[in-house]
Order: sequence, then C-alpha cells, then structure tokens
Amino acid sequence: MNSGDSSVNIALKHIKTASIFLILFFCYMMIDSNSFLTYFFMNTKIIALTHIFTLGFLLMVIMGASYMLIPVALGVKIAFDKIFYYVYYGYTASLIIFIAGMHYFNAELIASGGVLLFIAVFIYDLNIMISLKKIKKWDYTGFGILFAYIYLFIGLLAGAYMAVSFYYNNIIGKYIFNFLTSHIYIMSGGFIVMLFIAISYRLLPMFYMTKKPGHFIWITDFVLLNLGIILIIISSIANGFYSSFGQNLFYIGDFLLSAGIILFSFEFYKLMNGRIKKKLDITIFYLYAGIIFLLSAVFAGNIILFLPARAIAENQGIYYAFGFIGLFGYAGMVIVGFLHKIFPFLISLKKFEKVKKGAYKGLISNMQKKYLQYFDAILFIAAIPVMSFALLITDVSLIRILSGILAAASLIFFMNLLIMEKNA
Repeated sequence: MNSGDSSVNIALKHIKTASIFLILFFCYMMIDSNSFLTYFFMNTKIIALTHIFTLGFLLMVIMGASYMLIPVALGVKIAFDKIFYYVYYGYTASLIIFIAGMHYFNAELIASGGVLLFIAVFIYDLNIMISLKKIKKWDYTGFGILFAYIYLFIGLLAGAYMAVSFYYNNIIGKYIFNFLTSHIYIMSGGFIVMLFIAISYRLLPMFYMTKKPGHFIWITDFVLLNLGIILIIISSIANGFYSSFGQNLFYIGDFLLSAGIILFSFEFYKLMNGRIKKKLDITIFYLYAGIIFLLSAVFAGNIILFLPARAIAENQGIYYAFGFIGLFGYAGMVIVGFLHKIFPFLISLKKFEKVKKGAYKGLISNMQKKYLQYFDAILFIAAIPVMSFALLITDVSLIRILSGILAAASLIFFMNLLIMEKNA
C-alpha cells in the first residue's frame, strides 16, 4: 500500500468512525436527558456528552479529512503519513477511556484518558504543523490553518490539565472556571471557527467556481477573529469575571470575535451568490443552514453576556441551547454538508488511480441517493431549532423525542455514506 492509498483509507476510516460517534451522541442524549436538569459546570455526564460530539465527531472528521484536504488546499504533502493509523487507533481508544471516565466519574480513567488524548492529538497537531512549513505562498487559508492548530494545542493542553486535576483533586482550585472558559473559547472559536472559515475561503471557490475573497476582506477577518480570541484568553488569565479589567477584555474580545464571524457570513453570501452555476445542491443547503445557526449563536451569545447572573443561574438551559445551536447547528451542519462532497471524492480516489473528470462526475451521480440526502437534511435542519428551544426550557420529554429524531437522521447519514461506498 502506497502513501496515497494509506491517506485515502485512513481518511475514510476517520469519517465512518465519526459518523458512528454522531449516532452515539444523540442516543446518549436521549437516554441520559435528565442530566440537562443540572447546571453544566463540572457536570460530568454533560462533559462526556459534549466530548462524544466535539472529539468523537468534529475532531475525528477534521483529522481524517485534513490528511487529504491540506495537500489539496495548500499544495503540501503531509510530513509523516506513516503514523496515520497509529494516531487513529490511539486517539479512538483514548477517547473511549476518557468518555467512560466522565460518565462513571472515575478519576483514574478521566486523567489517563485525558493524557492519552493529549499525546495522540499532539502527534497529529505536530504532524500538520511540520507539513505547513512547506507552504510556498501564504494566504488566509494557510495562516488560518496555522493559527487554528496553534489554538488546538493550547486548548488541548488546558483540557489535559483539567483532566489530570480530577485525579489530583483541585490542583487548579478556584481558577477552574477560568480554565474551562478558556478551553471552550479556544477550541470552539479558536480552532473550529478559525479552521472552518479558513478552509471555506479555499473550498468554496474550488467546489463552486466562485471568486476568491478580497485581500482586504480576509486580512480584516483574520485580525478580528484572532484578536477577539486572544483577548478572551487573556481575560480568563486575568481572572475573567472576577475583575473589572478581565471583564472588559472579555467584552471587547467577544465583540471582535462576533464582528469577524459576521464579516465572514456576509462574505460567504457574496461568494455563493457569485458562483457560476446557480444550481443548488445538498451541500449548499447545509452550508446556508450552518451560517444561519452560526449567526443565531452569535446573537444569543451576546445576549447572554448582558443577562443578570440570577437569570442564568435559574435557567441552566440557556447555556445548553447556546452550545447546541453553535456546535451542532453550525459546525455539525458544515461538516455534514462538506462530507457530501468530500466522501465521494475520497472514494473516487480510492477507486481510480487517476481521477478523470467524466469518471468522477459519473461516479458521484451514481453513488448518491438524492432523495435520502434531502430527507435527511430536512430532519437535521428542522430539528436543530426545536431542540435548542427544548434545551432552553429544559423539557426532558421533548429533548428525548428530538434526540431520537436526530439519532435517526444521523443513522440515515451513516447509511448514505455506506451506500456511496458500496455503489462505487
């Protein structure tokens, strides 16, 4: 097996494994929905649930897809392609240990799983960073990916430190909330949002033959996003909401991060409106839905900042609804949407030694069951705002019903991937 075959096979393995974790995420949410009646802070059942999605689905897909997309998007070869399988198996095993530890509140499993996760993702992160050194011409995508993977390392370090603290009992004491805040913003805003925006600025022109974003636009967006994230991190170090200085930094950082996201959303609409072929496909539906959910999360997040502390304390569902619409509503829909393009492409690379345009086009049309895709998209997109509302009011019965619907939608998505692979 040559390195190219290895890259394709391991990418497909990551994506299929991630799809299984997505099904497990909603099954876990349905079975253990009573956990939403408790405040999220240090709620280990909610932490387990969150990491099934963020690490089991989001990061698993990102890791697999990056092995093929980074060479395509940036024109560089992954530095050490022989370690893909070792990282995959180590990461998957570590994640299962960590999730089990959080579910059963076992300090040894939490700490060991967290440390092993750190090692696996650090090896992956370092591999990508070394690969980026080969970039000949740097642009928004290159810088965006570089900063995203720097944030991944910092967020991962904070997460591993908190995981170890479960074993050593409060080694970070009263600063645990600050570490948690930094961890959430670094991983969601710094890594996920930064990476998705950087990749989108490259993939959208590739997939839909649109113009590339203007030089001034991407520089402005890059500065706003990174400055906002950095200020939020500094605010947590400066003791966050426990001091007026940290609080003001947090507000400024949140404003800049929100401005960067809004600027990207307008640029996304401009790019998609300028595509040569106006025909809609399933990926476009998911991407537009993702942008709408992202803007909704930005709006909701800024409202939460100005809510009285008592109002938030009395309704823990505010954070759950915000997190769900931001993570699954945006990141989940963007990944599912892009996978409708990426997965068939990976299969075509596996099947053909050299992909010809006609063969690739025919393969895609033969593989994809259009009616199944659009039915699945309707289930996902319609259920997300209703689920966010159910989480907001913490209606356990409604959460269970919607979790079941989204689990079914996730199963259909997984079956659709298998159908694509089989029909190839």
